[in-house]
Amino acid sequence: MDARLWHQQATTPPRSMPTPIPVDTFDEMSETAQDAYWDELTTGVTGLVLPSVLAERAAHQLTRLLDRNRLRPPGAKAIGSVSASFAVGKSTFVKDWAQAGYRDLLGPACIDPRPTWNPEPGVTADWIPQVYITLRAASKIRDVLATLLLTMGYPSEGLVRVTTTRVIHAFRQHGVRLLIIDDSHFLDVSNKDSRDMLDFLKYLNTELGELGGTMILVGADLHESPLYLDPQINSRLERLTLSAYPLASDEDRRTWQRFLKDAETLLLPYFDCAPAGVFSVQHAGHIWRRTQGYVGDTALLLTEALLAAFDDGSDTITTAHLDSIPLSARAAAGEAELRQPPTPPSRRRRVKATVS
Repeated sequence: MDARLWHQQATTPPRSMPTPIPVDTFDEMSETAQDAYWDELTTGVTGLVLPSVLAERAAHQLTRLLDRNRLRPPGAKAIGSVSASFAVGKSTFVKDWAQAGYRDLLGPACIDPRPTWNPEPGVTADWIPQVYITLRAASKIRDVLATLLLTMGYPSEGLVRVTTTRVIHAFRQHGVRLLIIDDSHFLDVSNKDSRDMLDFLKYLNTELGELGGTMILVGADLHESPLYLDPQINSRLERLTLSAYPLASDEDRRTWQRFLKDAETLLLPYFDCAPAGVFSVQHAGHIWRRTQGYVGDTALLLTEALLAAFDDGSDTITTAHLDSIPLSARAAAGEAELRQPPTPPSRRRRVKATVS
């Protein structure tokens, strides 16, 4: 993603939800007015991002890391890492968090299609305070450098030592203060290239740290990567692990119900005939079994079930509505596994336990 697309994404307002209309009022509206409201509602909920307790905590941790690095003396800074299994939504979370900070940082300059700044007196350059890149499989140092240069609008050809110098110059010229390397599990840290790649990342972090900036590595299951085993990187690494909402303890259940309660606050004004707690109390366990606590699947399930109940004239959201919504293959497989009865112990073990 180049810097202009990042700026465009960060500064484009999300689709707005319509003003809620009570169900009784909707029933009395003309068919034309009903169709118009229905189109607004279905379009709005499709792009709706549900507030997440776990995401809020993770965002607070990343923001603290940026603030600490900004205030520390120039030099190598702490490196952030965001790790999660596939489908948890780590990339979506990191982009949402970073782009919110981008808007705060630019302030009035957000309306400028191409923000500029003055890195030194008499010099004007594009202002690119954040650089976000996504890696491809088996990325080597030259691939990372080429992606960084293209993102900032520079030609990517050249020897590694030349393009490395060009990248560091671009960081200074464009005011880069946050570097996000997504899909970091694709970095080639195998065999003889491993040492070079790890040393390269440390060099990037040091040079960015001279500017008061921060590097964040985002990837799947990074705890299994050599990135976590290198002593120098590990000594500066602040690990953040994202997960789906677990349901193993009373505290987990309270957090899950809070997430669903926050979703009700956003969604139920559009279906005001449903009772309070329809998600967070009545169907909390059923929703978790269908989604296993994954936020993306849960958002899809809640919004589509609400629309289905609204559309068929129901007065509440039932398990039938929840069960009618197709979810991801991952969610379907997880639900099937949860619904399987536990395997009973063998007869010999049961008899032995009885005798004991």
